[in-house]
Amino acid sequence: MIHPTAIIDSSARIDPTVSIGPYCVITGPVQLGPDCVLDSHVHLIGPMNLGARNHVHSFAVLGDTPQDRKHKDDPSRLIIGNDNIFREHVTVHRGTNGDTVIGSGCFFMAGSHVAHNCRVADNVTLINQAVLGGHVLVEEKAIIGGNCAVHQFCRIGKLTMISNNSAHNTDIPPYVISMNINTFTQLNLVGLRRSGMSPDTINAIRRMFKVIFRERSSLPLARAFDQLPADLAAIPEIQYFINFCRESKRGVAKYHAWSLRHSSGAAEH
Repeated sequence: MIHPTAIIDSSARIDPTVSIGPYCVITGPVQLGPDCVLDSHVHLIGPMNLGARNHVHSFAVLGDTPQDRKHKDDPSRLIIGNDNIFREHVTVHRGTNGDTVIGSGCFFMAGSHVAHNCRVADNVTLINQAVLGGHVLVEEKAIIGGNCAVHQFCRIGKLTMISNNSAHNTDIPPYVISMNINTFTQLNLVGLRRSGMSPDTINAIRRMFKVIFRERSSLPLARAFDQLPADLAAIPEIQYFINFCRESKRGVAKYHAWSLRHSSGAAEH
């Protein structure tokens, strides 16, 4: 299953079910789990742990040193879970004084980039040319649109979708759609339904969104959360949304209503 033109470091540990295509290069202590597939011209650089059933397409480079002036050849790793797809020319760098960690079931489309010390959770999608700066956290089932740029140390919440051609240097909260720089416009209702979330929970999130970003739009975000009805505040998914916003260190993106009939009441927290 290993093409004769592949160059493999003696310190690599490769499961016998792995397929390695022509002209691949594996450098340093790379561990490849069962049923991984490397197409031609892939470069893997250790220390790296790659789980099971990952598919790495041509000209992807995983595990190279960080693009970080602070990096002084510090010990670090790239840790990748299972069932991920890395398309052509994807680059993922290991950390500076720490690890870069990618979960399972992610899809990194052509030309996307994950910088040093990022944490990418399960089932995340980066569309073509989307880029994450250092120390970015992306939570479960988020979608980062094509040609998007996320600034270092930002967080992207669970089930959030960011549309194409935008840049962000604030945290984007969970469950929303972002269509412009540092703003979000509406709930990602399609994503919520597809996630398997119950209709009752989705309706509660819609009520919370209406209260916080429309009825209490004149209040600072923290005060608006304090005035949320107790039955809504007790729901775990809403508690998670509130905690995500309250724990923000870079600030939370602003709400600007997509619908014209709500535009006059758009909140800017």
